[in-house]
Amino acid sequence: MAYTVVGLFQNREKAAAVSTGLEFEGFKDSDYIIYKTNNPAEHKPTLWERIFGSAEIDFVSTEADKVITSVEIHNKEEMNAVKKVFEDNEVVHTYEFQDMTIEEAKDLNYIKKIIEIRAKSQIFTIPESRKFGTTEGMNSEVKV
Repeated sequence: MAYTVVGLFQNREKAAAVSTGLEFEGFKDSDYIIYKTNNPAEHKPTLWERIFGSAEIDFVSTEADKVITSVEIHNKEEMNAVKKVFEDNEVVHTYEFQDMTIEEAKDLNYIKKIIEIRAKSQIFTIPESRKFGTTEGMNSEVKV
């Protein structure tokens, strides 16, 4: 069964470390793909940049700086090895896709679209929050 793990990393400096880590764990070049943005000048502002108007806030990172890595795995041991390499290199988020081959994962736009769809579906499954009590501000009592 084909299985692909996709990791999102904060910056380009992680690409070399991820590649080295994967090869140390026994993966070949043909088993993984590291996507990098070729032209950071085409950067579109992120939601946070549009809201705050600045990319200089520490927690805001431009998409042009992010690195996406896809790895094809075949068993649980490979899955654990990939997750270890990702965690060692400060992965921002990991996505797991069953029945996706590395050939399908070569299309970065395809990967981005699937991740976007999955992220949107998670937003709609967030449980509704309820508000109890008065509207006079916060107190020390929290009710769920």
